[in-house]
This record gives sequence, structure tokens and C-alpha cells, in this order.
Amino acid sequence: MAQKPKSPRGIRYWLQQLHLWTGLILLLPLVAMGISGAVLVYAHDLPSLFGAARPQITAAGEWQSPAALIAAARAEAGAAGSGRVPLSVSWPVKPGEPAMVRLSRPGLAAESGASAPPRTSPFAGSVPVLLDPVTAQPVRRAAPAMSGWVRFFHDLHGHLFITGGLGRRLVGWLGIAMLALGCSGLVLWWPRQWRDGQWKAAFMVRRTARGVRLHRELHGAAGIWSLTIFMLVSFTGVYIAFPQQTAAMINAVFPGRDLRAAQLQARVAPLPGAMPIALDAAIDLARAKVPDARFLSAFLPVQPSQPLRIGLIRAGHEEGAPAITVLVDPWRHSVIDVFDPAGFSAGETIMAWQRALHEGAGLGGIYRFLVFLSGLIIPLFAVTGFFMWWIKRRNRKATERARQAALRQAAAPGSAE
Repeated sequence: MAQKPKSPRGIRYWLQQLHLWTGLILLLPLVAMGISGAVLVYAHDLPSLFGAARPQITAAGEWQSPAALIAAARAEAGAAGSGRVPLSVSWPVKPGEPAMVRLSRPGLAAESGASAPPRTSPFAGSVPVLLDPVTAQPVRRAAPAMSGWVRFFHDLHGHLFITGGLGRRLVGWLGIAMLALGCSGLVLWWPRQWRDGQWKAAFMVRRTARGVRLHRELHGAAGIWSLTIFMLVSFTGVYIAFPQQTAAMINAVFPGRDLRAAQLQARVAPLPGAMPIALDAAIDLARAKVPDARFLSAFLPVQPSQPLRIGLIRAGHEEGAPAITVLVDPWRHSVIDVFDPAGFSAGETIMAWQRALHEGAGLGGIYRFLVFLSGLIIPLFAVTGFFMWWIKRRNRKATERARQAALRQAAAPGSAE
């Protein structure tokens, strides 16, 4: 008897194959991304569990000027600070926290005098110094930036320990894969018939579920409940890896400036014989443009062609949320641009929030915890997805062995009698 021809496979089947094999092939790197991302959400809070939390500032009074804080940090560095230049200075977001000055790696001053910019980031090898903002006294000499286990997870999550830009691009493609898994997973989860309570079952795991059904229901329920935050964190990760391409996509829908490029690529023309503006004077210029804001941070130029970047915040600012950025021409003692979130277009607001949303910052503790969970959910997806595939594969092999045994028995002499 001729076998009945197989019906053509539809879109759902191919989506299932895409979802399955993308997850299986990228299982280990995706799990590494999830776990490392979850750790980094609370990386700077974990030291408090071991008695190494940031010291609390109890001195009352007016905070020292940023220039005075830089001078105190350089004095604290002493001989160890030889060849280091100040890169940034910041006041605390909230009272009771220390101020911070970041000093460059040794030798950056000589590199800055060259015509070409340094080959590596000025912040590579930099040292943060924590200071009492009232007395400008060092409260603790911090370790080199992101040392030890924090550096390990940062390098894993940021570029898979691969330097030179390739690692960051690979991480970006992993983010694109997670977006594909999220979209295909939603289609595969969607019940074909929304009746007889089927929609309720799609959101839960039944107590009686076992085997493949248990893993499927765990996979689907965890996926639908975490889908929004999972997709958001994945998309923002793609933006961090591919900022220009993602910004172009956002601007195609929500027109606006590429804020990151406008701030980091701004240049000024040095004036021969002119003296650059003092830091405190530059801050006064910035505050004159935004009088209802106070100083938060300043990034000092490493090259003569770079402007000063002054960060300002208004009352009620949540740590990690986008700050006001004012660019100051140090040679002409003038403000050249202001980036104020209060006046951003929809597209600019979306871009300004990308890093904060990815890191779980700027929206309070509940959002931060959800971002933490979005990292931990990836190992759950990996385990349940793998066991669904493995159990089905095992069952298919057992069924095929039974079928072959039945055929051999039917073909054996005397089996028809």
C-alpha cells in the first residue's frame, strides 16, 4: 500500500526549527551572557556583603568645588600618581555618598601631547579616588577600575574576552539572536485556539505536568511572563554593541539627533597662546545655561581638540538616569551645545535611556530587580529547552527501535501463521 504523501511544512514548523537550533547552538554563550549580566546588575552592591561597601559620609557642610576635589585626589596619589592626569570628577547623587575623581593610567599625559589620540580608551587602567565631598579628605583609595571578579564578568559580558571590537560585535549578534528567540518564542507559545480555559493554561505550570510537558510549560510560562523585560534588555544590548546602526533605525521611526555621536565626536579648535578655561569657571558657564540644575560630573579633555563635558542634574534625579550634558569650548570660554533630557524628542529620549535600561538603572529598585531576573531566566530557558529536545529525541529513538523490532518480527519465517 502506498504511503500517504506528507503535508507541506508550514511557517510554524520552520519557526520551531529556528527557535530550537538557535537555542541549542548558542546555548553556552547565551547562558554566559545571562548569568554575567545578572551579576553585573548588583556588582557594586555585593562588596557590602563582605564588609567592603562604599564608606558613608557623615561630615556636614558645603561640598568642595570640583577643582578642589581634583587637587586633593592628586595629592592623595602622590608619587604613585606621577604621569597620571585627571579624567573626571563627580559629586555624589545623594548626600552621604563619597565624591570621586578618576586619575588616568601612568603616562597618559605624554600620550595626550601626541597628534594622534591614544590607541586605547583613556579610562583603561585608570584609578578612582573616593573623597569626602565636604572635607576633600580621602575616605578610601579605591582599587584599579573594575578589578578582580567584577572585571571578569564585565569582560565576559561586554566582549567575551575578545578585544579589538570583534568581541563587542559578537555580543551584539548574540543580542540579535535573543531578539529572534523572543519573537519566535512568542509565536510558538501563542495558543491556536483561545477557548475552554486554554489561554489560562498558557500562562501557568500545572502541578500534574511531567516530562516534556513540564519543561514545555515551564519554558512557555517563564517566557511569556518575562517577555517584555527580556526583549527590552536584549534590544538595549544590541544598541550598546551597534550604536550607530541601531540609532539609525530608531531615527528612521523617531527622528532626532544621534546624541552619543554628537557628544563624543564634538571637536574644538585650539587657539594659539590661549589658556584653557578653569574647571570651576566652565561649570559656572554650564549652570548659567541650565540654572535649575546642579553639578554632577565633569569629563576633562584628553586632547586639545576635545571640549569639556559637564554633567548636571535636577532635583529628584534617579541615579543612572540620563543627565544634562553641556559641552564647553575650553579655549573660547563658551558653551557650544546643551543636551537636556527635558527637551529631547521621542527618538532622542529612547537613545538616551538605552544604557540605563540595559543596566537596570534610573527607574528604581523594582526595575533593577526585573533586569536581574531577565539574566537568570536565560539559564532556565536553556535547561528546559534542552530537556524538551533531548526527551523528544530519546522517545523518537525508542519508538523507532520498537518499530524496527516489530518489522523484523513480522518478516521472520512463520510470523504470519
